[in-house]
Amino acid sequence: MSQSGIDLSSLFSAAMSAVNENRSELNSMDEENHPNHGDHVYNNLDIIKNTLQSQQGQNPSDALRAAAEAVAKNGRGSTSQHYAQGLQQAANQLQGKSQLDHNDVASLLTSMLGAGVQQPSQQATAGDPISSLLSLVAGPQQPQQAAAQPADMQDLMSKAVPAAMEFMRAKQAGASTPAAAIQAAMGVMSNRNPMQTGSSRGASNGLIAQGIMQALMSSLG
Repeated sequence: MSQSGIDLSSLFSAAMSAVNENRSELNSMDEENHPNHGDHVYNNLDIIKNTLQSQQGQNPSDALRAAAEAVAKNGRGSTSQHYAQGLQQAANQLQGKSQLDHNDVASLLTSMLGAGVQQPSQQATAGDPISSLLSLVAGPQQPQQAAAQPADMQDLMSKAVPAAMEFMRAKQAGASTPAAAIQAAMGVMSNRNPMQTGSSRGASNGLIAQGIMQALMSSLG
């Protein structure tokens, strides 16, 4: 699978490692009283990784579509269907592309982790790497309210301002826009503990995002 140096199976392997390190705690915080969320997430990521490995030589959209079908059929728990939905959406978005760039990986993450939870409007983040990556950092959103509360706005600013500053510093240092966006998101992520999100889904999403983004940063050298 030609991905301009980006190996998607390796990225998902990094996500698996991040989840595995916290698997027991993810199980214990499962809000549905079935202490297996961490086990299910790890299993589903393993299916995705193995399918992507088996699709070497295929174009990215076909590989992601195969991963979506595999996790939908063989995955465990509700996250398997969420991941399948997100991977299918990403496959549709990447249709016709023979190579992936770092911005595509950010879009893939947004689709996969955002499936089944309230997300910012696509119009607001379309084509904007920093906004797409910040939507991952924020984690699952609460049901939409008529107006943002002061605490919500404070939380948003606490993420957006440091990220924007890091983004600007990276750009001034000569980083490409995707690389600067990744660096900005990682700067915000490093100050957040996914296990403190208050929900098993939010925690696992944060761990997956951190694992993949760290691997992506490493690939940038």
